[in-house]
Amino acid sequence: FYSFISAEFAVQEDYWIRENGDTVAIEVYHHPGHDFNINRMIQGIKKALDYGSQAFSPYQHRQVRIIEFPRTSGGFAQSFANTIPYSESVGFIAAVDDEDQYGVDYPFSISAHEVAHQWWAHQVIGANVKGATLMSESMSEYVSLKVLEKEYGEDKMRTFLKNALDSYLSGRAFESINEKPLMFNENQQYIHYNKGSLVLYALSDYLGEETLNKAIQRYLNKVAYQEAPYTIAEEFVNEIALATPDSLNYLIDDLFRTITLYDNRVDEAEWWINPDSTYEVEFTLLAAKYQSDEKGKRIYKNATGDSLLLEKEELRRPIQSLPLRDYIDVGIFTKNAQGEDSVIYLQKHRFDQIETTLRFTVDVEPSEVGIDPYNKLIDTQSMDNRREVLLRKETAEILE
Repeated sequence: FYSFISAEFAVQEDYWIRENGDTVAIEVYHHPGHDFNINRMIQGIKKALDYGSQAFSPYQHRQVRIIEFPRTSGGFAQSFANTIPYSESVGFIAAVDDEDQYGVDYPFSISAHEVAHQWWAHQVIGANVKGATLMSESMSEYVSLKVLEKEYGEDKMRTFLKNALDSYLSGRAFESINEKPLMFNENQQYIHYNKGSLVLYALSDYLGEETLNKAIQRYLNKVAYQEAPYTIAEEFVNEIALATPDSLNYLIDDLFRTITLYDNRVDEAEWWINPDSTYEVEFTLLAAKYQSDEKGKRIYKNATGDSLLLEKEELRRPIQSLPLRDYIDVGIFTKNAQGEDSVIYLQKHRFDQIETTLRFTVDVEPSEVGIDPYNKLIDTQSMDNRREVLLRKETAEILE
């Protein structure tokens, strides 16, 4: 597994320091003049080396090299041992707008993803069977997301996760053969890249990042650098399942072993002022989930035939759902002085039925409420997960 690239390159050099003080050389070979994003790439390399070394195991090489190649040869990057051929079109000439709140720093994130492959596809390599890319592409994309989170903050994650969610939903809409669960995917990019990163990021939120990474580290310690027979996805998932509490066991089946999707939304939301000048906010949430077979047929009943149904006059049609015992984020937001969202309240609530009405007293005026407001779950209609909170009519009349 090797690559030859030849050209008249300019070189930008840097280094990364290991915990023991040793240095790892960083070199970016590029076409002269294509230096717009090299500092972003180097930063992505360093952050991924930090994350992988701290969370999983030591980096195994003395250097990391990125080498530019023309877009006429493709728009991708690929991670060989300590060397990453990297198309000019996916990083070197990208126009990154730091002022765009919905923008993504692709040179940074792609560099982090490719460096993560030094663990996930080099230290650990799966057997050539269904699900193998869970341990290579999904894990590398997970590392990229966690590095992005640490670099840009949790608030920015809504953009990153929404991009991954929309790409997954678009991919499954155009699936021409059969969609597979993540654990059994057949090198389907929209599954192992987009769904895989969402699943692992969600698990880091539910279990805790340290708990999840410790489970993954135990798995890596068992299978790193192994000869045939190689590891399979079931071994990876089983190690995570051992670290999952009973109350969250449903996540292992929902995220890895089946195709499970949500249809959560905010139905109504209003606020009013209390006599003590605090704010009361009340809202109704609708939570529903279903499984899909390989052809996209929705399944609302579990193995014992149980399901949920909500019928109301104001609904255009009844809402069906698999039985629920799901923990889902509920959020209340306000606008700060810059007009940006600021969290008033964000906690997981257990949902056992489709319709739930919640009421809170808060100290600042609410602007929005949400169910799974940061798109951590795979929701087919994520745009209705948040809703503006309206001032109750009676309060509005008093204020007037």
